[in-house]
Formats: sequence, C-alpha cells, structure tokens
Amino acid sequence: MPDIVVVGADAAAEDPVTYDAEAVLLVVEIVSPSSSGRRTDRLLKPPYYAEAGIEHLWRLELEPVPTLVVCELQDGRYVERIVAEAGRTTLIEKPFPVELDPAALVSPRGKAGA
Repeated sequence: MPDIVVVGADAAAEDPVTYDAEAVLLVVEIVSPSSSGRRTDRLLKPPYYAEAGIEHLWRLELEPVPTLVVCELQDGRYVERIVAEAGRTTLIEKPFPVELDPAALVSPRGKAGA
C-alpha cells in the first residue's frame, strides 16, 4: 500500500476510503529510513503499481536531503522524468501542475511540531 494516494474528486465523493486502480491519479512512496524499507519502497512496490496501470509514481527520498523522484509509467515500467532537489522549486506538470521544493515537504529533524 502506498503512503499517499491521489484520486479524482468524483472517486473520492463516491467512496472516501476504497478506490479502483483506474481512479488513482498518483501514488507517493515516502522512502523508509530502514534498509529493508528502502528496498521495499524503491524496488518491490513499484511493479505492483505498474501492473495496476497507475500512471504516476512519486518517490520522496528523505536522505541525505529531501529529493522527489517523479516517475511515469511507460511500456509497463516506471521511468524517471524529474528529480526535484531540496532548495529548488520545481514545476511538475503531470498528473496535475504543481510547483514544489522537496525541502518544504518535511520538517527539520528535532523541530517537528515547531
């Protein structure tokens, strides 16, 4: 199961908890700090999403600095399209336009809730 699932408003209105893969616009994996978690998030989960036909996968790497890897499904596998680095605002156009700096997605260590 992905960390974040983005669906269209119609799908969310119909059922706010369970979605068919066709309704999913984007899945986001936040890469776990453990070595087994990193392997799962980077290597084991993406083929399942690809098999389901989910076109967009974003992977948020937290170490050594926040980096967002934007992937798109092509010929049954994910291909990296954009690597957004911390400290720089990047425009991502698909599946919807958004500008972001990956550093803004995480709170600095030791300052959560501050």
